[in-house]
Amino acid sequence: MGAHIRCVAVDDHPAVRQGLALLLAGAGDIDLVEAVGRGEPAMEAIAEHDPDVAIVDIRLPGVDGLALVRWIAEQAPQVRTVVYSAYGDRGLLCDAIGAGVRGYVMKGSPPEDLIRAVRTVVAGDAFVDPSLSPTLLMSDGRPGEALSEREREILQLLAEGLHTEEVAGRISLSAGTVKNDLGRAIKKLEAGGRVQAVAIALRRALIA
Repeated sequence: MGAHIRCVAVDDHPAVRQGLALLLAGAGDIDLVEAVGRGEPAMEAIAEHDPDVAIVDIRLPGVDGLALVRWIAEQAPQVRTVVYSAYGDRGLLCDAIGAGVRGYVMKGSPPEDLIRAVRTVVAGDAFVDPSLSPTLLMSDGRPGEALSEREREILQLLAEGLHTEEVAGRISLSAGTVKNDLGRAIKKLEAGGRVQAVAIALRRALIA
């Protein structure tokens, strides 16, 4: 059995923090090392515990969620950030992705989606809540025809939450080939990484 995934959670609602503690405890492979209600103590908790994942509400008093995500990206880039929010409008989602989040989960989604997101980002892949596809499908008017059919297929499977190795198995390719194809797709989309590439592909309706 591998090491447990260590998480810090940040949400200003005590009931949500309690719910997260129960949910993550039930996952079997995830430890919630600390849960806090504001951005400032979250920075202290992340510096102290060096978690694998930070679960962040986008609306926080004081240092807001986006500012916290940017701080994590700059000061603790080894920590993957998953936004857990009640808000899913296109502008906020794009801002979060631009700030460096690796996953975005709506609070109204099934609880197992958050567990899936945590495991997915730790594996190095992206997770965008499936319910947000209509938001992302609003076209930004930029072309995306350069993507090959296989590159689109890989991005589609990543958007569904599969890890790179799972994608490779699904389409009968080596993990190295999948990574190479993904790298080309990221370059063609002028994305900063796989998370942003998936978001751009969804927004341009290149994948569903």
